[in-house]
Amino acid sequence: METIEMKHNIPTWAKQRVTPEDHGFSEVRELHLQGRTQIQLPDLKKLRNWATSHAWPTPWFGFKKAFIAKLFESDETFLLALRESGIDIRIPIKEHTITTQKLIELDALYEEREDMGVLGRRPTRWGNLVDELREIRRLVEAGVRVRIEGTPTVLDTWQRFYSWAHGRYHALEDGCDSWIGDDKS
Repeated sequence: METIEMKHNIPTWAKQRVTPEDHGFSEVRELHLQGRTQIQLPDLKKLRNWATSHAWPTPWFGFKKAFIAKLFESDETFLLALRESGIDIRIPIKEHTITTQKLIELDALYEEREDMGVLGRRPTRWGNLVDELREIRRLVEAGVRVRIEGTPTVLDTWQRFYSWAHGRYHALEDGCDSWIGDDKS
């Protein structure tokens, strides 16, 4: 099996399976154009045979690309492929809530310090906090509306996420080597 990944790497729990009953062609095609779909293809030989039997293009080079193009050609081809070809399409969930308990855990990572004597107190878990915040950022970038439990806060753009994260954990930007907007580290 081969997988065509989403542009933003989000956890498995934040992806939902596309079904013809719950997701329309236009919605999924738009998400695909935005890089917000994960498409798992069955064995390519079997998929090629299926495509041939349905008169879909089966070029030797670029078969996957041709298959995906045909998949999103029309509502009919989309439904046919979903029902019969063995593909599995995942899209981001629409919404996620960060619970009060999760906020307590994040705040604890921010506050944890090690006594360095005359040098003061040094943060010890900011790297873990940055990893957690990156995951939230990736959800937002993938189009998931992230709500903060007990508040009217909704993180649905990178700017709103950054304002919330920077407002809550302001010292991270100056005091941590890696940053929530940087996926390189």
